[in-house]
Amino acid sequence: MSDRRNRIAEDFMEELQMLKFSLKSGRNLNFTVGTSKEEVVKCLQDALEGFECIPMDITTYIQSLSS
Repeated sequence: MSDRRNRIAEDFMEELQMLKFSLKSGRNLNFTVGTSKEEVVKCLQDALEGFECIPMDITTYIQSLSS
């Protein structure tokens, strides 16, 4: 971290470092694993109405983030 980056929040810096590591190691983040087209459409519709949504198959989704 340089002096130019000292204003970035600690959590955000950690997220950036994790993203950088995953990209350099050839692993891509896939945020759609475990979601079907229907679930995505429903989630988007719910978001328009102000509701929060998460994938129905949360276990697969979490595994996709760590692989």
